Amino acid sequence: MSKRKIPDYHSKRFEDITGFVRNYRINDGLTQAEFSDMSETHFNTVQRFEAGNKNITLVTLFNFIDAMDMTLSEFFEGME
Repeated sequence: MSKRKIPDYHSKRFEDITGFVRNYRINDGLTQAEFSDMSETHFNTVQRFEAGNKNITLVTLFNFIDAMDMTLSEFFEGME
């Protein structure tokens, strides 16, 4: 199975989202394990996400947003 190339503009969006979640976690003094508990996701999922694995589900992203106690509009505010 061939991997489809992700366009650069999508890669930039993913980097913005990943950075936002990582910065939130760090600024709140949370470890990846603590954030995984809060977001009800496996520790490895958080670890792979922050390392740049672009293959996460919307449900996982929604779990992250819920763990940060944000609405979708708050989360995506300022992102292009």
